[in-house]
Amino acid sequence: MQIPIFWRLISGYALILLLSVGVCAYSIVQLGSLSGTARVALDTDNRMISAQEKLTDAFLSEVRYAGKFVITHTASLHEQFRQFKNDFTGYMNEIKSLAASPDTKARLSRVEELHQRYQDLFDREVRYIKAGQPYAESRFRQEREKVLESALGELERLKRQLHKNLNDKLETIDTAARAARTGSAAATLLLLGLGVALSVAVSKSITRPLARLKRTTLEQTEHDGRSTSESYRIPELRELSDALCTARRSLREAAETNKVFVHRIAEQFVTPLISLKRRLSYLERELTEKTTAEQRTTFQVLAEETERLIQRCPTLQTVAPNERETLHNREQVT
Repeated sequence: MQIPIFWRLISGYALILLLSVGVCAYSIVQLGSLSGTARVALDTDNRMISAQEKLTDAFLSEVRYAGKFVITHTASLHEQFRQFKNDFTGYMNEIKSLAASPDTKARLSRVEELHQRYQDLFDREVRYIKAGQPYAESRFRQEREKVLESALGELERLKRQLHKNLNDKLETIDTAARAARTGSAAATLLLLGLGVALSVAVSKSITRPLARLKRTTLEQTEHDGRSTSESYRIPELRELSDALCTARRSLREAAETNKVFVHRIAEQFVTPLISLKRRLSYLERELTEKTTAEQRTTFQVLAEETERLIQRCPTLQTVAPNERETLHNREQVT
């Protein structure tokens, strides 16, 4: 399959981007889960613990003012008792609206039932006091103390349960945070490894054909279009190889043409030069007695220059091979 360089790079970057998006999405999901658990702990468990503490304080305040009223029979104390009773009811409604687990709801129902029993005992005792009738005060006090002890026990167990639920959520947050950190670290390392491997693979898929093309060019070997298509899976490199082969053939044809041209020029120069040399030799022999020393020197110089040109002409035939070698060297450098 022929894949251009542009799409090789784009596909590699796209895969790395998708892996990065996957890691980010995993982190976002984990952080969202942690945020949800933390929000529940803040909005529900902390409020329930605070409401439980207020519920206990309100009940103890009821008991305190009830005991004072039994001793002093003061109406203001009874009014304070009613106020704390209303506070207890408000805190009970609040914590019941936040409760979700069946165990918590059952404990709240038990506390509410014990509170109602305490209210009934106190109301009966108030009626006796307001009517001025004698009654078994010690028995009522003992029953109220038993109810109070049971209610405080239920409230204490409720408190422990609420703290346990909060601790469980905090442990869940800690476990999720550790898992998210471990998962993120592993995903980052995996992404780094895959990114490096993918980069190396994409780079090799480009550099190997380039190295093969360079080696082919240095070896000065010819490849036809079919072999080039089979060797190079990258269209750009195949086109470059075809262009280099075409340029190489053009240079060789030009070198051969120059060689033939130089050979013809050399042949055309050698014959006239040989004839010229012979005529100069003939003139020198015929005019030996009539020429001066300066003229004889001139004839000698002309003869030597002619001979040098005759000797130079055969070397012109090697210009074409030398030019061809020079062109190949330039091609190798390119």
